[in-house]
Amino acid sequence: MVCETIDKVSECINKPVVDPYGRRLGYIVGYYSNSDGKVYALEVNFNDVDYKEMPIERFTTSVEGIVLIPEHEYNASLIENRLRIVKARIASLEDLYSKKEIPVHVYEQFKKRLEEELAKLKGSAREVKEALRKRIHEVESLIAEVEKTMGVLKTSYLSGELPEKPYLDAIGSMKKTLEILTREKNALKKHIDTIESLEALPLTPAISVKQTEKTPTTQQSQPIQVVLVE
Repeated sequence: MVCETIDKVSECINKPVVDPYGRRLGYIVGYYSNSDGKVYALEVNFNDVDYKEMPIERFTTSVEGIVLIPEHEYNASLIENRLRIVKARIASLEDLYSKKEIPVHVYEQFKKRLEEELAKLKGSAREVKEALRKRIHEVESLIAEVEKTMGVLKTSYLSGELPEKPYLDAIGSMKKTLEILTREKNALKKHIDTIESLEALPLTPAISVKQTEKTPTTQQSQPIQVVLVE
């Protein structure tokens, strides 16, 4: 992020801010920093009406400029990363314990800590998914409204009430809006799918391999049996 320090924040002042889908949100008009010169928030003027302090972590850059990630999508990314890490640590702990590479008391201590963290994550994930579904509902309502308006415009144009140029301009703008809304809806659903797939990820390795015992009457190795752990 180009605005993380005071000596760089001047590059951001008065620059436009967009969302991840390219929609213009407003302009950066100020910043807040710690005594060490680290910028922790930017002040954004939204649509010339509202002013809000937004945490620096939610800003990023793209070819379209400075991007402000919506809170529900930012929180979803945090949950996804934390779930990946905690699930991977639990799986690694189980693997180490199964190989007797750590003592029981260390295993039990770490497992309890990780399970407590995982329980908290599940609660947070539930709240994040609710926020994502709420936004999906809002987006679907917007899509329905735009489609209704397009239908009215087409009817007016075909009946001769609306000239061709304003009709084509309006339809072109609304088609672009529909594309953006559809992209947002798909991205929100992908976040939900990712969180749920991480929640369903097994805590132990899915497959364990063990050698069957050799019989004393043969020198030939027995085939390896693959056991699926539910």
